[in-house]
Amino acid sequence: MEQIPAFNYGRDSWLILSASLELIEQGHSKFYRVAALQLRLLLCDTTRRHNRRVDISLAKHLWPDLQLYPINPQGQFDRELAPFSLEKWLAQPLSITLKDLIRRVCDQDGGAHVDYRPEAGLQGVTDVPGWIRKIGTEVAQVIGKVVKGG
Repeated sequence: MEQIPAFNYGRDSWLILSASLELIEQGHSKFYRVAALQLRLLLCDTTRRHNRRVDISLAKHLWPDLQLYPINPQGQFDRELAPFSLEKWLAQPLSITLKDLIRRVCDQDGGAHVDYRPEAGLQGVTDVPGWIRKIGTEVAQVIGKVVKGG
């Protein structure tokens, strides 16, 4: 798989995500924005081609059968439950979906862009940095096993 250029991007994105999570754990909480950007690249990046939205996320391209564990009622990713497909996993709701949370941090909260309008942002989601850390940790563990071949 090393010869596939997209694999190099996927591996590098996973490494950057993992390093960002380590920095968050060391008290550098603002690195949640870097983690969110890597989550976007890996899980839910899109572009417009011929007036339609196209999914260009690395995980969908590299690991189309990737599965992740769902959130239980206590707000934890639960390995006791059956894993979800990536699409179903991203659709899980907090007050917004996991996908919308990742995209809003990237597109409005400084991950890749900043939106100063008061109506933009993440109203209704409590502890955005904490949720990005939890999402990132889950994704880094699952993708790490795939990247390392285990």
